[in-house]
Amino acid sequence: MEQVEIHIKGQIDQNWSDWLSGLSIAHEKNDTVLKGLVADQSALYGVLFQLSDLGIQLISLTSTAVSQGKISR
Repeated sequence: MEQVEIHIKGQIDQNWSDWLSGLSIAHEKNDTVLKGLVADQSALYGVLFQLSDLGIQLISLTSTAVSQGKISR
């Protein structure tokens, strides 16, 4: 599992959470923050490809591996 935090330019609707692998959606000024767990790197790339297909600009990405209830860096 991976704990991710993705910052993107602009704001997307909260209803997109299911389409984006269940990541939570929060708004900060004119940007959006997506947070949550993804199964693995493949699932993370899937979310990034979905955002890219929509033409959404990526600002930053933080990904931390989670194993057995612990966060590994």
